[in-house]
Amino acid sequence: MNMKTLYYMFFALAIMTFIALCLLPLKKIYAQTDIDNILELTIVGNGYSDQTFVVIIPSATIGFDSDYDAYKLMGIYAAPQLYSKISCCNLSVNALPELYTNMKVQLGFRVGANTTYTISAFKLYSFGADTNVFLVDTKLGQMQNLMQDSTYTFFGETTDDETRFEIYYNYPLKPNIKVWLDGPYNGVSMATQLNTEGVIPLAQPFSGSPWNYAGTESVGSIPNSNIVDWVLIEIRDASDPSLANSTTVTERQACFILSDGSIVGIDGNSLPEFTEPVTQKVFAVVYTRNHIPIMTATPLLRSGDESPYDFTTSAGQAYGSLAQKDLGGGVFGMYGGDSNADGTIDGNDKVSFWSILAGKSGYLSADFNFDGQINNPDKNQVWLPNQGMTIQVP
Repeated sequence: MNMKTLYYMFFALAIMTFIALCLLPLKKIYAQTDIDNILELTIVGNGYSDQTFVVIIPSATIGFDSDYDAYKLMGIYAAPQLYSKISCCNLSVNALPELYTNMKVQLGFRVGANTTYTISAFKLYSFGADTNVFLVDTKLGQMQNLMQDSTYTFFGETTDDETRFEIYYNYPLKPNIKVWLDGPYNGVSMATQLNTEGVIPLAQPFSGSPWNYAGTESVGSIPNSNIVDWVLIEIRDASDPSLANSTTVTERQACFILSDGSIVGIDGNSLPEFTEPVTQKVFAVVYTRNHIPIMTATPLLRSGDESPYDFTTSAGQAYGSLAQKDLGGGVFGMYGGDSNADGTIDGNDKVSFWSILAGKSGYLSADFNFDGQINNPDKNQVWLPNQGMTIQVP
């Protein structure tokens, strides 16, 4: 056996050993039959195919993990390539320690011919029913929920950006929001008199201007004796609160607010759930019938299976300057007195609404203190001291 032959034998053995080491993490993963949350992605096109895996394993670490991650071995030029990109390297198997809302995995992508390709997702059954997995095509600006359609077909070009595709994981967002309303707040809790008197409508009241909300939320009866009124929650998707304007709205939902300031779904007890994907940061806006809307000053962050946010602890919890009223006792709340819901408390709220409705009773926008009566306390105790306040939501 000559030296040249020996050299090629050792070279081939080294390559086979390297490939075996790269496949070892995948063998480990599949040897553990109890592992959930495995995403298998296959790309097919130009007569070839490639495959990559993203898996959630609590014992894995961020960055390259030799126990679970596997380096990407690039195939021939003509074949499409699909892999995960992390700071140090490209991976064919990418193991991550946890799954959280709006978690992003950057994919790497290369093709050797300008033609049609298909990316297909497998093992989606390994995820919980509350998880959605989205494939984002940044070139076309498209986002596809793989749980609803596991196959994505597109035209790939050799000049495409390597980072054209991204994966996002999304649980339902469950905001756990607390907020005080100036009008019905009594220093300890909020009045439930509208509920007691049976005047709260059974269908959401935000279908008209300025909300123009087309939601169909309704109940057969008001489900909780602690319900104060309806509120409208709006989710916005932006990188910064200053950019979270009306064009960034992803979803809205009519909910109930309780006497302790907590906001719940229409069952009167559980947290509302939002399912539309958010690719940046989550900001929430709270609307009522006659208080100035407020928006979270910082993004909602997940804690366990919910995203808590307490507006009441400081004025700065609401975005903007003087966005909340000091209610005394170290707590803050939404300004009442905006009977026409135009975002400003001024003379129009008195002249066009309170003055006309004075002496009447029921579920009326000029009833700022929520006692079911339109009278002087609404004007003198709520509207008058709040004159000049205006909306700070972008």
